[in-house]
Amino acid sequence: MRIVRTITEVRAAIRDAGTRKARVGFVPTMGAFHKGHSSLMRAARSACDVVVVSLFVNPAQFADKSVFHSYPRDEQRDATLAQAEGVDLLFAPEADEMYPPGFSTGIAVSGHLVETLLRTGLSKDGQLEGMCTVIVKLLNIVQPDVTYFGEKDLPHWIAVERMALDLNIPSAIKVLPTVRDADGLAMSSRNVQLGPHRARAVCVPRALRAALNVITQGERDPEKARVCALAELSGDEHVEAEYVEILDTRTLQPVRDLSHPAVVAVGARVGGVALLDIART
Repeated sequence: MRIVRTITEVRAAIRDAGTRKARVGFVPTMGAFHKGHSSLMRAARSACDVVVVSLFVNPAQFADKSVFHSYPRDEQRDATLAQAEGVDLLFAPEADEMYPPGFSTGIAVSGHLVETLLRTGLSKDGQLEGMCTVIVKLLNIVQPDVTYFGEKDLPHWIAVERMALDLNIPSAIKVLPTVRDADGLAMSSRNVQLGPHRARAVCVPRALRAALNVITQGERDPEKARVCALAELSGDEHVEAEYVEILDTRTLQPVRDLSHPAVVAVGARVGGVALLDIART
């Protein structure tokens, strides 16, 4: 596995792959790899000739710079894990490489989709445009045949699917199921920040399951499912429920009844750490 720092190096490697007509798979990340990342790399490895992983903690995705500076980073560990999964190229640029002096372009998805994402809190202030911009840059740099996301990162892959369609980006978008710890907590790079509150965090997948259970049992009123989920997030001063949303899988608009497939999204702060979990009915 090669670790590269510059766009020039990535493009040279991709040009070489292109001459061999190799299929390129891409996994964009902010590092702090866990089993969820590994599952994406493994899927790319099994389906593609060349696997590229980006490791870039994007400052444009953090409205609160203190959160950016405290975001977990361990490149050596991440590189070891990526190499074990058969990654060919690890692109780990510095911020100046991605945002050189004079950089002044931003990309955002607008309309009902974004309004819903922002309203529900699935995307914090400033995060969505920062994510969209860096993803388009990365897709232009790597030019992959397939880009891989985890299902839990719904705001990311929904926005990327929209951008790929609107901007004629040729990469296919592949979404894989969420990987979970044994107690049900969705794998996330933020989990390491939970510290002594880690055990409390299981209230988030419990809330998700509570909503899914009543829906599976035939409940058609989304408000009753929301109430069941919110009950799992109450009663602990270290847990702050942020939202429970039940959305149409196609439009991401709130559903009025549960007769059709939907997405259930649960968000809460546990010990001050923002957690998100998502599943489809």
